[in-house]
Amino acid sequence: MFEKIFKYHYSKKYAYVLDGICLFLAIEVLLYLNGSNLVIRSLTDKFVFIILALSCLTLVRGYRMLLRFTTFIDIGKITIGLMLTLVIYAIYVKANTRAHYNYLLLLFYFSLSFLSLYRLIVKLLYARVSKEQKLTATILFGAGVNGLMAKRALDDSNSVNVLAFVDDDKTKVGRSIEGISVFALDEKLKKTLEQQNIDQVIITTDKISQKRKNEVFNFFKLQGVKIFTVPAIDQWANSQGIVGNLKPIIIEDLLRRDAIDIDLQKNVLQYQDKTILVTGAAGSIGSEIVRQLLKFKPHKLILFDQAETPLFDLKNELFKTKHTTQFEFLLRSVSNYASVEQSFKAHTIDVVFHAAAYKHVYMTETTPAAAVLNNILGTKNVVDVAIKNKVAHFVMVSTDKAVNPSNVMGASKRIAEMYVANQAESSNTQLITTRFGNVLGSNGSVVPIFKEQIAKGGPVTVTRPEITRFFMTITEACQLVLEAGATGTGGEIYVFDMGAPVKIKDLAISMIRLSGLVENQDIKIEYSGLRPGEKLYEELLTDNENLKPSHNELIYIAQKESFGKEKIQQIEQLISEAEFGKSNEILVQQMKNIVPEFKSMNSSYEEMDS
Repeated sequence: MFEKIFKYHYSKKYAYVLDGICLFLAIEVLLYLNGSNLVIRSLTDKFVFIILALSCLTLVRGYRMLLRFTTFIDIGKITIGLMLTLVIYAIYVKANTRAHYNYLLLLFYFSLSFLSLYRLIVKLLYARVSKEQKLTATILFGAGVNGLMAKRALDDSNSVNVLAFVDDDKTKVGRSIEGISVFALDEKLKKTLEQQNIDQVIITTDKISQKRKNEVFNFFKLQGVKIFTVPAIDQWANSQGIVGNLKPIIIEDLLRRDAIDIDLQKNVLQYQDKTILVTGAAGSIGSEIVRQLLKFKPHKLILFDQAETPLFDLKNELFKTKHTTQFEFLLRSVSNYASVEQSFKAHTIDVVFHAAAYKHVYMTETTPAAAVLNNILGTKNVVDVAIKNKVAHFVMVSTDKAVNPSNVMGASKRIAEMYVANQAESSNTQLITTRFGNVLGSNGSVVPIFKEQIAKGGPVTVTRPEITRFFMTITEACQLVLEAGATGTGGEIYVFDMGAPVKIKDLAISMIRLSGLVENQDIKIEYSGLRPGEKLYEELLTDNENLKPSHNELIYIAQKESFGKEKIQQIEQLISEAEFGKSNEILVQQMKNIVPEFKSMNSSYEEMDS
């Protein structure tokens, strides 16, 4: 029963009962000490006094606090409530003598003493119970309706001790809600935290930007606490309660930005009832493009990939979903022209999403021929066949590593961009390129590598302390691709506003902190040096490109470029040399001739740039 007194909805109910008992005892003690009984003459008088006192305490909001968090402010409210009670009761009993008033003052004294004493006892017992049960010390970010309901639900769980609210609303800061103080995210709160052992922070508000969520995390991460979010109340799974609905902040939450506002109507018109080919369909980007396309009910999706097992896994996943779209799975390579042509001949294809590419810098740096044949020849094959078959829209997935490339992979994607841009000048097919940075959670990306290293106890390996990268989520990347396919007119390079670049060192620290650990104490960070072809920072535009805004404030369009026949002849020569097994050096030199800004870094090919 005592535990129930600690909970909000029980606390209020039991407070009325306990206060009534305390007031009755105050009356009886007073009658025992002073039997003159000048103002309380009957059982009815006792009942009237108790009901009146409880009503006045309610009027002055004396029951808005939890008993376990009773403060001097709460005692002050009780004092005011009792004073109001005595004034009204004096009128009721028609007190008009000094003896009457002395008796009422004694009644006030005993009533206040009993009410305050039992609250102090409850508070001390709660402190002891909390210590024994090791309740989770918690701070709630958001003191609105969601925050209040979350607090009450956490009180009901009997496993959490809410110590404070934090809110950006200046009108709430400095006040208290149900006995809990409201702080701003400032130095005062930081000093308070230094005196407390906080276990967790829960973000209760759903009206928080990604930028502010990052700021909240950066503020609390130094405190070594875990940070959670909770959905809106109407989204809670009732069977799980609030504790079961808590979701830990993950690194993807911190690095993503506010969602792109996609023009769904345009996308529906562009993709509904259409036959769509996706190359590299089993990869991280390709498979997500497929998942998002299903929302627009295309007639048929042709899924093209050379990776057998991932394509098989995707087939099993899609067959488990409810949809009206037809599927065809093609185990083929984009570098084989005959296979690509056969795929187009069998269908009337409306849209092509070209996501097939080798993307790992190290692997392509050591085998340039593979990058040329897959990334360049593969793109050329798909573009040429798409134009030949009068496909309406073609969208290529590129990378920020194509900008002022420092490695073979980036250079191969830049050459592919050049070919697409050149063909767009004379083609009725709308050929479009999308360019973005590192995709969180994609196969082989830094985030899953860091997760694996942390799970093994470290060390977490970072190349250089100052190295930076742009990041976006897979969902964001695919939204950009779909938006480009729906709105592009041909020849554009769509560039996403990726915000500020992130230091990989800071990324590693954040992931370690999110795991409840401390860098260089629990998990060591080691610096391995730049790998072949790797540079300290990435760019989104070449020196010759200018940005112009699109209809979407988060998406920009790079100025269209023009490449002559000589450049195309060089590309075709490069492909021929790769097919005939020319040396790595010959291939890389030819790539540098095609892309003059290609300057190798931390690579054996650097001597070619001198």
